[in-house]
Amino acid sequence: MITLEIHSEQQKKIKKMKEAIKRLKDWANRANPPNAALHKRAKNMERSLEKMEKLQRPVLNRKKMNLEMDASDRSGNDVIMLSDVSKGFGDQLLFEQVNMHIKYQERAAIIGENGTGKSTLIKLILQQFIADEGEVRLGSNVKMGYLSQNVFYDIGDETVIGAFRKEVRVTEGEARHNLAGFMFYGYSVFQKVSHLSGGERMRLRLAQLMYQDINVLILDEPTNHLDIESREVLEDALGDFYGTILAVSHDRYFLNKLFHKIYWIEGKKIHGFEGDYNWAKEKMRELREKTAKESVEEKNRISEPSKPLVRNAREGNENLESKLLLLEENILELDEKLLNVEDLEAVQQLYKEKEELEKQWGELCDQLGNG
Repeated sequence: MITLEIHSEQQKKIKKMKEAIKRLKDWANRANPPNAALHKRAKNMERSLEKMEKLQRPVLNRKKMNLEMDASDRSGNDVIMLSDVSKGFGDQLLFEQVNMHIKYQERAAIIGENGTGKSTLIKLILQQFIADEGEVRLGSNVKMGYLSQNVFYDIGDETVIGAFRKEVRVTEGEARHNLAGFMFYGYSVFQKVSHLSGGERMRLRLAQLMYQDINVLILDEPTNHLDIESREVLEDALGDFYGTILAVSHDRYFLNKLFHKIYWIEGKKIHGFEGDYNWAKEKMRELREKTAKESVEEKNRISEPSKPLVRNAREGNENLESKLLLLEENILELDEKLLNVEDLEAVQQLYKEKEELEKQWGELCDQLGNG
């Protein structure tokens, strides 16, 4: 019987042979004239690779891996509720007036650029942080399990089996049987967690979660470190889990496959969409274009009375400086809008408006210098 370990070892060998063939050909071609002996060695290695009997990757049995995430007790219909929530650190505001409502069995995802506050939002829901404004509420009988992207960051000298039994009360024999379902075989259960790869740590945390009493899963970049086999099993298991799932992810395939409610953080606001990632992406594009056009109209209203002010700016240096600051802010806002607008007509209008503001800015600078 072909096991996953045997297949994995052959794949490693094939990869090394391909790398060696590539190096031999490269060395042979660099020689002047080309080295025939090295080309011959590369050709012989290619023949050996072609003759090798390729093992088929074994189909992983999800049930064998014990990844059925059966929620022991269901939660109430209302699971996670945020009302007008704002959060920042120091003078840096991450987001404001956030409203979310996640119901039982929904699969919701939070997405956005790095630094927009996705992980902070998760920690507010986990009640690790307190909101500056607004309210975060959890529904009745909510039992959460959390899978962080920084799994076992500070674990010390704990072994795999020790870490598992710390969270799950079972005998050593039961623990070894359960861990085998997550690809920890034989003596690998006695490895130190600090020596595990990112993917192995993720599998260990999954094993812990599957034997805990949870009905809500909170996932922070769950596919980041997983190999193909572990990823497939994770996706299938999440699809079968009848509790509620909330995830932070950049993985578009993962988002489109499993999630049908998207919360998109941008510009310190959160926008909710009923649909998959592709649907949310299209709606965000439309929203950006609409916002850009509204901004152009607003700037036009602001700039109209500014022209006579430029011509008659003899009101003293203090007044001129305040006008300069206003124009500089308007120019910076236009620069930010230009980065996100895809509509050609809107882009042209924004550039026209920016040129007009920069002209006024130059005139005010001249007046200030002559004042």
